[in-house]
Amino acid sequence: MNKKIPILFFAVFFILSAGKGEAFVPQTPHLLYLMIHKIKRPAGMEVFQTRNVMDVSGQEVEAGNKTIALDEKLTYLFPGKFRSEIISGTVSWIYVESDSQFIKVADGRVVSLEKSPGDFYTDILLYRDQKSLGRQLMLAGVDTDQVSFQRLDDKICYFIGQLPLDLKVSPGLWIDKKSLLPVRYVIKKNGRIIVFDYENWQRVSQTWYPMQTTIFVDNQLSTKIDVRQFKLVSRFPAALFDVNRIQELYHVRDGFHKGIEGAFWAD
Repeated sequence: MNKKIPILFFAVFFILSAGKGEAFVPQTPHLLYLMIHKIKRPAGMEVFQTRNVMDVSGQEVEAGNKTIALDEKLTYLFPGKFRSEIISGTVSWIYVESDSQFIKVADGRVVSLEKSPGDFYTDILLYRDQKSLGRQLMLAGVDTDQVSFQRLDDKICYFIGQLPLDLKVSPGLWIDKKSLLPVRYVIKKNGRIIVFDYENWQRVSQTWYPMQTTIFVDNQLSTKIDVRQFKLVSRFPAALFDVNRIQELYHVRDGFHKGIEGAFWAD
C-alpha cells in the first residue's frame, strides 16, 4: 500500500508538469474583451482619410487610370453607428450603418440597403464591445468557437476561426499576441475571399486606430486606405445616422451599374 503512494504522486506530478508547457489560449469572448480593452471605446470619433481604389475587375476606374484617390470622412458614434462621406469632383457617396440598418447613396440616389463585402472592414473598428463584435464575426462567417495560435508574417497571433484544411485563407480574425491589436480580418462573401489588413496603429488619448488599411479581393489588391487624422468627438447630430430619414430624402436609382461603384464597394 505504501509503495503505491509514491508512484501515484509522481504520476500526478508528471501530468501537471506536462500541462505547464502548454500555452494558454483564451476563448473568443475573453480575447475580444482584451482586444477592445486595449483599443478603447470613446463616445465618438472623426477620421479623415484617403481611399485609393483599384479596379478589381481589370476594367479602368476612370479613362486612362487604374486607381482613383478619394478623400473620405468617417464618423463613428459608439456603439453601433457609422457614417462615411466622399464628395469629390467625380464621385459623391454617403454610406450609413446604424444598429444593423444600412443605406448607401451615390450621386443623390439610394443605391443599396445592404452591406457590401467591402464595408465589413469597419466591423473591427466600430463594434467595440465583445458581444456585438462576436455577433458581427459570426454574421461574417467566422467560427467563433475556435481559437488557436497562428503566425502572420513576423507576428505570433491569436486566430479566431476554423483553420482551413487545404491551407488556403479561412474566414477569421488575427490579433497580435503581444500588442492585442487586430491585424487581419478575413471574410467570405458572394463566393469571394476579402482580406482586410490593419497596420500602423496609432493612439489619440487612450484610443487606438489603424493609420493604414489594405483590402484584397481574391488575392488582388482592391483598396488602400491612408488615414490623415483621427480625433475624438463626443456629440453628433442624430440625423447623420437616421437611415429612415436618409431613405426619405433620396430616391432609389434605377439600373444601378458597377463601374467605379462596383470597385469601390467590392460587391
